[in-house]
Amino acid sequence: MAARDLFTLQAVTGTAARVGRVARGKALARPMGAVAIRMPERLSAQIAQIFPSSSPRIFVHEGARQALERRLMAASPGPVTLSITDNRHSIISHTWERGILRARVHHMFLDAPPQIRLDLVRYFTQSDRDASLRLGQYIEAHGDRLARRALRNVPLVTAGKHHDLLQIFEAVNAKYFDGTVNTLVTWGKRTRRREGKRSTIKLGSYSANERLIRIHPSLDRSWVPRYFVAFIVFHEMLHHVIPVRRGMDAADGRRVLHPPDFREREREFHHFERALRWEKQHIGRLLRT
Repeated sequence: MAARDLFTLQAVTGTAARVGRVARGKALARPMGAVAIRMPERLSAQIAQIFPSSSPRIFVHEGARQALERRLMAASPGPVTLSITDNRHSIISHTWERGILRARVHHMFLDAPPQIRLDLVRYFTQSDRDASLRLGQYIEAHGDRLARRALRNVPLVTAGKHHDLLQIFEAVNAKYFDGTVNTLVTWGKRTRRREGKRSTIKLGSYSANERLIRIHPSLDRSWVPRYFVAFIVFHEMLHHVIPVRRGMDAADGRRVLHPPDFREREREFHHFERALRWEKQHIGRLLRT
C-alpha cells in the first residue's frame, strides 16, 4: 500500500469542548471523545444526542461529505472513499490501494469555499503545487478549528555573530515564496562535542508542530557564505510548503522526506549547484566545528 500524509500541524492551546442537552428541566453536560460520527443529513438537524465519553466528538454533515466525495470520484481514475477526521496531526492524507483512492480530510474542509474544495481535488488527483500552497494557507488561517494542545516555549535567536537568520529568511521568503511562508526561524543550541570525530551533522531542521526552522550554529562562521546559509533556510522552508508524506515514492510505505516535487522545487534556488559544491568541499570542516 502506498500512502501520502500531508499538512502535519499541531494547534496551540485550549480546552476540551463540552456538549449537553436539557433533560427533565435540568441541563446535563459532559466531555466527549475525539471521534468522527457520520449523521445523515435528514437526521442531523433533528436529533440531539449525548455521548458518554471523555473528549470532544465531531458531527459530520453527510451531505457535504458525499458532495466532496463525488467531486473526487469525477476527477479520479478509479473508485474513491472519503473519511472526515478531527486529527490535528494529519490534516489531509490519502492512499492509493489497488486502484482505490482513500482520502482523509479534516472536517474544516466540509464548509470550505468552493475554490478550496477544488484545490483538494486537484491536490489528491494531480499533486498540484499551487493547490498545495493554497491548502496550507487555508489550514494556517483556520488553525483555531484544530484540536488544541499546549506547546513548549522556544526562545528564538536569529542574530548570529556573522549571519542574521531573520534577514536571510525574509529575503528568501520574498524571492521564492512571495512572502507567504509563515514560520519561525532560530539558531539551534550549541552543544558540547563528544570526544572523537563527528560523522554526521544536521545543518537544518523543520518542526511542523512548532512551525519552527532551526539552523545549526556551525553555519554561523565567517568562512560560511551567506548564500549557503540561505540555501539551508530555503530547504527547510520547502519542508513547510511540501510536508513529509507517505506514498508511492517509498515501496515499503515509509515516510518520504524529499519527494520528487520537493527536489524539483529545490533546484529553483539561484545558487543551487554552487551551494552543493560548497557543501561537498567543506563538509569535513563543518564536521570538525
